[in-house]
Amino acid sequence: MYVCLCHGFTDSQVRDVVATGCTSVSDVYRRLGDLPQCRKCVPEVCALVRQGRLDCPDAVWMEAAE
Repeated sequence: MYVCLCHGFTDSQVRDVVATGCTSVSDVYRRLGDLPQCRKCVPEVCALVRQGRLDCPDAVWMEAAE
């Protein structure tokens, strides 16, 4: 499903970049499309980042933050 129509990225793409170490909404936008434009997608991207944190062991997030 498309999450951001301005940049044309999907929930799968967000999950993929979160799985590779993006730890914040800002990280996701930098990786997928620069900056949010209309900002309607920010809550969904935020939810996907949070979900990724819950699905991933703490050790991986601590390594990504360093």
